[in-house]
Amino acid sequence: MKKVEDNQEEMKQAEENKDLEIKALETPAEEKKTEETLPAVADKAEEAELSELSADEEVASGSVTQALSVETKPSEIAEPSNEETETEEDEEVDEEDEKRKKSVKKKTVASEVMDWLRTICIGVIAGVLLVVFVIQRDNVYGDSMNPTLESGDVLFTQKISTYFKSYERGDIVVLNGQGMEGYSKSEYLIKRVVGLPGETVKIENGSVYIKPMGHSDYYMLQENYLEEGVKTTMMDYGTAHGYNEIKLGENEYFCLGDNRPVSNDSRNLGPFTADRIVAVAVFRVFPFNKIRTF
Repeated sequence: MKKVEDNQEEMKQAEENKDLEIKALETPAEEKKTEETLPAVADKAEEAELSELSADEEVASGSVTQALSVETKPSEIAEPSNEETETEEDEEVDEEDEKRKKSVKKKTVASEVMDWLRTICIGVIAGVLLVVFVIQRDNVYGDSMNPTLESGDVLFTQKISTYFKSYERGDIVVLNGQGMEGYSKSEYLIKRVVGLPGETVKIENGSVYIKPMGHSDYYMLQENYLEEGVKTTMMDYGTAHGYNEIKLGENEYFCLGDNRPVSNDSRNLGPFTADRIVAVAVFRVFPFNKIRTF
């Protein structure tokens, strides 16, 4: 019995040892499987963490982007950029400049027209005033003033002297002879002043003699403007009226033409009063080769 029990115990011990060996064999495999499983689990955990981090980063970046966009849009609406502001200002300035140029052009055209009209009016008024009160143009007809003046000459004559009744011996004057005895024409006469108010004029021996006022003696008038050899003689009509020797009144002038043989002057018409002198010759403008002053 004892031997059987020993055998049974040995058999049990053998089975236990076998189980231990089997477990020993299984443990490395399970450990190896566990070791292989752990890296995979770790990889999955890392991937999960990375995905969570990337999701968090995307959410954060999205929120930041949204925040930036939200912050940027009000600023863009409230305050335009400098470039846009400068562009708008430049456009406004250009528009104002164009409007100003248009208005300036309109004003310039209108002002130019007004300036021209003003200039023309002033010119016309000045011309009328000059012709009526200051200066006029006179044409010479006839040969009574040869060689000083010839028929066809054009003169400028001034009227200023007529306002002051200021004339000198030798002045070439334009005379109104209408109504005088011995003159029936309507044209003005042009003659030279020889005798002045208060003087006594005498024509004798082909010459002119002057006795100044307050003097008792005559002197012979030197007339260099006459052609050589020309004599001053009297006409019967004038001699009959005493014009060969005459004392001039305070407002009378004795006037003769330079071409004495043909001139109708004070020797025949008598002295001219100051109111008959209408102008004094100052300038010959034509012919051009004989332009001169007097």
